[in-house]
Amino acid sequence: MGVDLQNADARKNYLSEKLDDLMDGINDSYGTVLMDELISQLERTVSKFNDEVQILMGQLKDNSDRRDGLLEKIKTGVVEEAAHDTPESISDKKEMSAWELKLEEMEKK
Repeated sequence: MGVDLQNADARKNYLSEKLDDLMDGINDSYGTVLMDELISQLERTVSKFNDEVQILMGQLKDNSDRRDGLLEKIKTGVVEEAAHDTPESISDKKEMSAWELKLEEMEKK
């Protein structure tokens, strides 16, 4: 027996059938009121859950887009930096001692 949980009416009918089975032993005057309240609570819970999932998915997409943008900036920055390095500047960096490199980094800060 397959239940289409994507359809709101199908979910409602499925829950109603299951709750009817559970409430056979309860008095008729309380049974319908109780079942209506249960269905109402379930609908609110599902709706709230769906809203929260939509918010989380939106945040996930925003974070993914931001990461993609940063990655693209890093790639572009690396390419631009490599383009500015001439063979002479590369050889100058190789000839500098570790102490000179540290001093240069401190000056940049």
